[in-house]
Amino acid sequence: MRGRTRREFLASIGAPALVAVVLSRHARAAADEATEVLERINRWRGWAGLAPLTRHLALEAAAQAHANYYRLNIGDPDLAGMGLHREKPGNPGFTGEDILARARAQGYDGSVNENIGLTGSLSASVNAFLGTVNHRLPLLDPRYQHIGFGAVNEGTVRIEVVMVGTTAPWSEQASPEWVLWPIDGMAGVPTHFWGEAPNPFPGAQYPLGYPITAKYFGPGTVIFTRGELLREGQRVPIHFATGSGWLTRRAAFLAATAPLTMGTSYQYVIEGTIDGQHFRLSGTFRTASTDGEPLTPGTPALSLPLPPGLTAAPATIQQRWLAIDGPVASGQREGWIFGPDAWAVRWEPYAEAPGGRRQVVYFDKARLELTNPNADLTALWSVTSGLLVREMVLGQLQTGDVRFTSRTPPEIPLAGDPAPFNPEAPTYARLRRHSAMVTGRPSPDRRGQQISEVLRRDGVVSEDPTRVGATYAAYDPVTGHNVASPFVEWFQTQPWDPLFIVGRPIAEPYWALVRLQGEVRWVLVQAFERRLLTYTPDNPEGWRVEMGNVGRHYYEWRYGTPPPSS
Repeated sequence: MRGRTRREFLASIGAPALVAVVLSRHARAAADEATEVLERINRWRGWAGLAPLTRHLALEAAAQAHANYYRLNIGDPDLAGMGLHREKPGNPGFTGEDILARARAQGYDGSVNENIGLTGSLSASVNAFLGTVNHRLPLLDPRYQHIGFGAVNEGTVRIEVVMVGTTAPWSEQASPEWVLWPIDGMAGVPTHFWGEAPNPFPGAQYPLGYPITAKYFGPGTVIFTRGELLREGQRVPIHFATGSGWLTRRAAFLAATAPLTMGTSYQYVIEGTIDGQHFRLSGTFRTASTDGEPLTPGTPALSLPLPPGLTAAPATIQQRWLAIDGPVASGQREGWIFGPDAWAVRWEPYAEAPGGRRQVVYFDKARLELTNPNADLTALWSVTSGLLVREMVLGQLQTGDVRFTSRTPPEIPLAGDPAPFNPEAPTYARLRRHSAMVTGRPSPDRRGQQISEVLRRDGVVSEDPTRVGATYAAYDPVTGHNVASPFVEWFQTQPWDPLFIVGRPIAEPYWALVRLQGEVRWVLVQAFERRLLTYTPDNPEGWRVEMGNVGRHYYEWRYGTPPPSS
């Protein structure tokens, strides 16, 4: 190859921008391990809905060259902490002062990042990276396409270098919009976080609990406002932080202030706003019961046998029920969100659906809808929870995005026993004139005030100062209604997005006198777009907030016949 550079030779045989790597004896020995490690990283990425990474010769060259630089300069005191990622001009093995320069020197023309471990095992280091914050994020970043490994293990000199990169134009946005870890339902999660550099939780006393991370890749400005970790419904003390650096911007992370308990289920919640609109992320995971338990993506709920009515439903609706009501069916949680089984699977007209109709599945408390079976069925809103209460209160049966058929609102009690046995209870029809969506007059923001308004059977609202135990705790400016404190507090304990399950409030909360199993009871009732919630203060703990059977109410209103028995 006299007269030709190594790069020119590679280009001449059809390998532009790639540089051959002359692997050391130790790097060759690590080749099989790197193959297994890449399969593991791509398995994790697949669980999170991310495309796999592929090995790139230029990144391999850059990673191995930097591992060799560390070996040649092991006595340099600057090779510690974040200094591990830098090289000094003039030192033996120098190829570039920072990560980008080192990648460019080997012919990689793209955006790059790097993780470094000092365990003596590429496999052990990658496992450790996943259990951190700063080192996890590059491995689970949807923007990266390529990966390269380098390693040295000679006596006391041990280093593992993992470089990731992309040659696509760099952007803050990518798909999927959210990457959360642990993913919802994950099992075998480790219990400890031993810390890293840079420190994501300054001032924390390590070890902490396994960290939870949420990174946003969608449009708009994201602001994180709070995080929460629950064990058996009880809050666990946490550290909660948001990032601002290259790795951690648009990301939030939380960790328990002490290691987690083995073989235990946890639920995490992260909330904030995107361009001022509230969002709520949540998930559950179970820690490993033994030190050797492998990390798996499954949820116990997914292994449940399907109830018979659900076997006729589309698979994506089955999975939605398993994810949300599966824990109730298996005894891990209380209170059905949809119901114990589907009792009607139908095709109903909808203008925007293929062929002008969509498949819907009725439960006691809701209807799930599959409008476009050709959409990305892994996305939350590919299946929708019907706006059943809104349709009944407004008297508008929806048959398309902007198509409605007028119907008389139903004289079905909002809560309690059926109409013949519940003469005092107000109905959906009597609530209509109190919705700002009908009157065009939003209610004033009354946060902090006591709720004392009573809705009577005839639709008249009166004041009863003896009604105590609930206040207005939130206000929705979109629909112009307040939300009662028991419901706001209940939302904060649930693992799902309230907008998806419940929707926005379409009327104020009112006290109502109803008959429940023949007994006269005071309940606080509030209509939301998708659900009707009740609060019964003298119910046992855990059963004070409940969801009305709006799926059954709606079916009777729409089809003029009582729904089949569940």
